[in-house]
Amino acid sequence: MSYQVFLVEYLGVPLNHHAIFVETTPENGTGYIFQVIGNIQNGMEYENKVGYRPEESQSFVSKSFLGSVDAVNYGRIGEICSSIPPPKKQFQGSRRLYPGEPLRRCHEWTQDAIAELSNAGVLQ
Repeated sequence: MSYQVFLVEYLGVPLNHHAIFVETTPENGTGYIFQVIGNIQNGMEYENKVGYRPEESQSFVSKSFLGSVDAVNYGRIGEICSSIPPPKKQFQGSRRLYPGEPLRRCHEWTQDAIAELSNAGVLQ
């Protein structure tokens, strides 16, 4: 048995929010969301939670198929995602704290997570 994995996008300000959604119950479209929450003014933190059919959210923008994960490897998703550092606080007011580093938000964290899941052979 395997589960479908998606990149989901929700409306956000100033940029839309990206997360990974694993559909564990195809009959009703529910599953789990793996994401970082917060902002670059205060820093972000990793979160995984029960997720409902993304299309039912009022802020839903898109859902793109990434691949699948075998049920036996499903537990590794949380392990891998939680090992990726969430974006840190990058501003103090309007002043950038690390001007020599590129800004890092949920988009970058999600891309890092997808790459790590693929490299580990979890996302196929």
